[in-house]
Amino acid sequence: MAGGAARVRVDGLNKVARALRKSGADMQDMSDLMHAIGMLVVVAAQPRAPYLSGALQGTIRAGRGKTKAVVRAGSARVPYAGVEHYGWPAHNISAHPFLTDALRAEQAEIFDQLDRGLMAVLSKNGLPNT
Repeated sequence: MAGGAARVRVDGLNKVARALRKSGADMQDMSDLMHAIGMLVVVAAQPRAPYLSGALQGTIRAGRGKTKAVVRAGSARVPYAGVEHYGWPAHNISAHPFLTDALRAEQAEIFDQLDRGLMAVLSKNGLPNT
């Protein structure tokens, strides 16, 4: 994955979100599910992050989206997160893809949690889960 973000696309997820909104369901359940999925990657990425002072590990966090799980690293005080992850060949800095490695390591659990979570959200809102 040179130079790009790791992405996993789940066909039909937007359709589920639309059906939930149409039924009047509280979308907070979807946001909570996506945050929980992102936290799986956060927990797996923290020990994989390059460690000098621990600052980079402390910036790895999960966002809250209704239709996607997002994991970010870095901040204004830790602007080098992208360089650490992707590398910078012009400056002889090699890549340490800690986020991508964490995503790959947790992939099976992510899909399992997504499946269970979607079924629970659909069930809670009286929608068919087939």
